[in-house]
Amino acid sequence: MVAGHPDGAGASSGSVGAVAAAGVSSPGAQDAAASKLAKQARGNADGSRVPVFSLPMAVLCLINFNESVATNVIWPFLPFAIVSWGVAPADTGTFAGIFASCFFVSQLLTAGGWGMFADARGRKPTLILGLVGSAMAMSALGFAGSFPVAVACRALAGLTNGNIGVTKVMVHEMVSKRDQAQAMALLSFNWGMGSIVGPIAGGFLTATSLEQAAGFSVPFLDQFPYAMPCFFSALISVLGIVVGACMLPESPEWLRQQSLGQAAPPSSCWATCGWPSKLLDALRCACVARRGYHHVPAEEPAEAAFPSAAAGTGATPSAAEASSGGAGSEASPPDELGDGISVRPERALQGCLARAASRLAPAPDSPLRDSVLLRCFGLYATLALAAILIDELLPVIGKMRREAGGLGMSEAEIAELLIIQGVSLVVFQLLIFHRLVARFGEGRVFKWGSVCALVALSTLPVSIWLGNSSGPAGRWVFVGGALALKTLGMGCCFSLTFVFINSAAKGRRLGAVNGISQSAASAVRVVGPALGGILLSVSLRSSVVWIHTGVVCALMGLAMAATVAIGASLPTSVTDANREPDDMPPSAPEAAELELAAVHV
Repeated sequence: MVAGHPDGAGASSGSVGAVAAAGVSSPGAQDAAASKLAKQARGNADGSRVPVFSLPMAVLCLINFNESVATNVIWPFLPFAIVSWGVAPADTGTFAGIFASCFFVSQLLTAGGWGMFADARGRKPTLILGLVGSAMAMSALGFAGSFPVAVACRALAGLTNGNIGVTKVMVHEMVSKRDQAQAMALLSFNWGMGSIVGPIAGGFLTATSLEQAAGFSVPFLDQFPYAMPCFFSALISVLGIVVGACMLPESPEWLRQQSLGQAAPPSSCWATCGWPSKLLDALRCACVARRGYHHVPAEEPAEAAFPSAAAGTGATPSAAEASSGGAGSEASPPDELGDGISVRPERALQGCLARAASRLAPAPDSPLRDSVLLRCFGLYATLALAAILIDELLPVIGKMRREAGGLGMSEAEIAELLIIQGVSLVVFQLLIFHRLVARFGEGRVFKWGSVCALVALSTLPVSIWLGNSSGPAGRWVFVGGALALKTLGMGCCFSLTFVFINSAAKGRRLGAVNGISQSAASAVRVVGPALGGILLSVSLRSSVVWIHTGVVCALMGLAMAATVAIGASLPTSVTDANREPDDMPPSAPEAAELELAAVHV
């Protein structure tokens, strides 16, 4: 039975009744009837899938496009805005790193929660709420007049938005397995379009560019020179809210889980699920241990709170004895926690530390116990580290003087450099990527892409030197070519990483799995920009020009080298990616229907 199909239940019951009415009793006939029932159930499930080029996929592409614009619109003007907010030019790299990190600090805290919220409340409401948060944050950033206000706006954007992971979940649930790579390529295509439109808005809608084009100044733009690019991004978010609310259907797979009672309960979201609540619970235990008491939940037997008494007498103290610490013993302190937790001053530190460790340990069915998923999470984390480093530092390097190892570009020229990356990604994803995957398999294409990105990032200082030595045309050829190669490689890696994560989930709640992967990426994106900005600011004090950009490029190369190493163990193609639906093993609901059919027979 598949939710979203009104006649799904009737078809299933009718099939069972038909098998029973046939009066088939031989084992061979039973197997044939069960196989027919399974094929019918899988046919209903396959009917809920949508083509790659369909209205729901177009809406998801618009949401992904909005995420790309909101991410890329700030890079062309970021180093200039930081200086306008009162930061010394020599510290631009450090403050750019702080600005980029604050988004991912907040996203790290909420990415898992948004994934669980999507499992409990649905994919569509989660995406709409994320778009609302993005529109609010970008509008507020346009009015930022100081660096702390800008950081607060960027943190708000991270807190309210988990759309990247949820979008990938919906694509996995709505598109058939044989079209997964093409669907992810379509999302990457729209991300590339956003990486073209975003830098155009960020470079050409600033006050400086608009006033130069118009020939006169506008008081509003003089006061808020970077408001128009931010408003442009917020406008796309509003468009996504309207289109998504009207035209995006809920995921049929989530509806099916709801009808079967398999969806996550609402209580599993936010405060009661995930690592934040476990960490808070462990800290709560540690606070009790610091007071010298043994933290025992009320639902555990009393022997846990009074091990010596239970071991010596074989009896459990009564409630009165428990509240007073037992006969002849010193009275225990009152209940410190107010929720039925018993305490006693015996083996406090050892017991509480053990309990804290057990509470932080993942559940038996947790994705954190799956070695394949852990490898995929590590793959995404190292790839995200390399990507955020180049995204954050490229505008700073573009603004640096050529004598210091930079490119000496203006806002518009930095935007043009970023547009080259977007155009190369769009053309590659639209015309070449899916053909490479179909010909060579996901694993090989990922490995080739990671090697290309490693070469491009590691040799970027050489490309910059060759470009500055060859004049303006040479700068666009060498630097633009290196960035295009990097973009193609990372485009392959990002698209296929989500294919591997969704394939390795093996029926787990995809919202939670993608929330964990997003948290892993956010964790390294917290450290990466700050570390890269500090390294760049420190290296600029050196008299050796090669060190100015060489140190941070070496860090990017190390991150991509780790990606290459982890990706070396990937299979050539995703398991079962090209198998027909009839060849798939039955899911748990289908197996239950088959068992019911056998009983009726």
